[in-house]
Amino acid sequence: MNIRQMVSVVLCCLCVSVSAQALPTEPDKAKPEQAAAQKAAPVPAHENPADKEISSLREQIAAAPANAVLHVRLGYLLLKNGAPDEAQLSFAEALKLNPRSHAAMTGEGIVQATKGDLKEAEKTLRAALAQNPNPVRTHYELGVVYEKLGDLDKALQEYKEGITKHLQGRK
Repeated sequence: MNIRQMVSVVLCCLCVSVSAQALPTEPDKAKPEQAAAQKAAPVPAHENPADKEISSLREQIAAAPANAVLHVRLGYLLLKNGAPDEAQLSFAEALKLNPRSHAAMTGEGIVQATKGDLKEAEKTLRAALAQNPNPVRTHYELGVVYEKLGDLDKALQEYKEGITKHLQGRK
């Protein structure tokens, strides 16, 4: 098995693992019956659930603009929905509020990589790991950056580190 095949296998395993994890969230404060009612209500065909969630987060941010966690959640949701420029603004705001937020740094690194600024993405993701060396997703994203840069040894090392942390129960 050559290095490319190993990276592909590790990447597939990590993708499945990372995709199973939810976006950073705060504890759900809704009552159980409210949550059940929300799950049971069908979404109209013309309404995108992500748009509704984005709107809800923006309302929450309007009510609590100094909450960095909400800005991070909005950034990841916007990134997931293909709006990297808006996501970058959310991550920047989160970093203004909490300059040590590894989740915001990771999001910023993902945006930079998405835009093709791989060297800056590498620096940002390394800074995120300096704040918290445990996040599986940060190791995965750094592995992706190294793979795009053509450094398969470093990519494989980051993928392995992410898998190791995941197996240890870290997120």
